[in-house]
Amino acid sequence: MVSVLKSFRRNKIPAEKKIRAVELYLKGLSYRQVERILGISRTTVWEAVQKIAEAVYKPKILAVRKQRHFIAVDETEIKINGKRRYLWAAIDVESREVLAVWITVTRNWWAARDFILIVLKPCENQPTFLVDGRPWYKPAFKSPGLNFVHVTFGPRNTIERWFRTLKERTKRFWNNFRSKDWRRVHRFIFLFAFWYNFVRIHSRFEPPPGNITEWLQEVIDQLS
Repeated sequence: MVSVLKSFRRNKIPAEKKIRAVELYLKGLSYRQVERILGISRTTVWEAVQKIAEAVYKPKILAVRKQRHFIAVDETEIKINGKRRYLWAAIDVESREVLAVWITVTRNWWAARDFILIVLKPCENQPTFLVDGRPWYKPAFKSPGLNFVHVTFGPRNTIERWFRTLKERTKRFWNNFRSKDWRRVHRFIFLFAFWYNFVRIHSRFEPPPGNITEWLQEVIDQLS
């Protein structure tokens, strides 16, 4: 994957060590802690995270196109430089793949609609969406004529678990992203979702839900 993405130029630090640095950072370690463990500078760790984030974000695809039946959609509050923002996410309930993430300044029916249209991109069909009782979802699905079901528990737990996993990571900086550019925050969350889909070992030692080979085949033209 690294050879295809061409994220790292050759230098004294092996690409394998940089990948390990990115993985440790996504697992919850700080730049300083990764520096101490691997014996490389914090600047090198930061640069490795940024380069990988930019590389996987370039095609803006978290999952390949396929038939999907049920998709859970939800949003949660985050802070960027102390200002309240909203992170939207969608997960395929059956495969557990994160299909899309997005950040908005407000949450209302047109923000929800725009996000839902993004979620449809990795779908070959029109799936049924599982949402909570927030008032913006009904008009958001009515506008494009999509099916949705109000579900409080059960199948929607997949997306609640993903938000918990993300916030376990972001609590290390008090869930407040310190960046002047919200797009950099979005790339980090996108990278975290990518790691969740293709790298992270899940509970009970289950493999990641996504297939990295299929993803590379789908995005290879956009990476060149």
